[in-house]
Amino acid sequence: MPEPLLNTTGGGPSSTQLEAILAVAQPDRVRCDQPHCGRSVYRRIHVVRESGKLLVLGSDCYTERYGTDAASISARYGGGEGRTLTQAERDLLVNNREALLAQFEDEAALSQAAKLKPVPSASPPRPVSVSPQRVVPQQISHETPWTWVKPRTSVLYVKLKDGSGWIRVQRRDDKQLLVPWPVFDGWDEALPPLFGPIDPKCGGHVLPDVVLALTYLRNRAVWESKAARWQDVMAEIFGRNLEDGY
Repeated sequence: MPEPLLNTTGGGPSSTQLEAILAVAQPDRVRCDQPHCGRSVYRRIHVVRESGKLLVLGSDCYTERYGTDAASISARYGGGEGRTLTQAERDLLVNNREALLAQFEDEAALSQAAKLKPVPSASPPRPVSVSPQRVVPQQISHETPWTWVKPRTSVLYVKLKDGSGWIRVQRRDDKQLLVPWPVFDGWDEALPPLFGPIDPKCGGHVLPDVVLALTYLRNRAVWESKAARWQDVMAEIFGRNLEDGY
């Protein structure tokens, strides 16, 4: 698909293109790059490549600068109301926009590869059957049960609609892993190839792209814990299980 071309305010075609439409939390709004604007934006943030430079523009300034509404042009990433950024992605938007777009491109390539990977008809995915992880406060330890975890790092738990739960945790070599919690039969076949190889010693996926992995999980999640210490995440799981009647 050809890249979208815009018209500059001076008229005539240019190499300017709408790279992304993004969104951030209101307290994390970012400064518009339009001269003399001075405002900050948090919704429908337009990232535009103009003469090789990446600009951040609000909706009104985008229309003023290029004489057209972005709704008539397809952005490469984000579309519609815009992709909501994580805090790490928001930092890249402010400090390293090229790296942010490179990350989006990698995500798109991995997602496309996962879609194109053939699934043998003789081996359909098995339904997930998981018993709730019964944790009581007296059983919650201060540290993870795994010796390979890097000390003093946070973990994050995501509960999916299919009943499975997954913990994002950091290994001592700084690699991010995704571990089933609790472990269930077929966990090693439950997620698509974008989650990377299995580390049999650790019992989880070694994530090639943690942002892409979490995006996939969040789109299928019932709830997600805060990124916090092990004992705090376990306590949050306990509280949620109480709410659900476990």
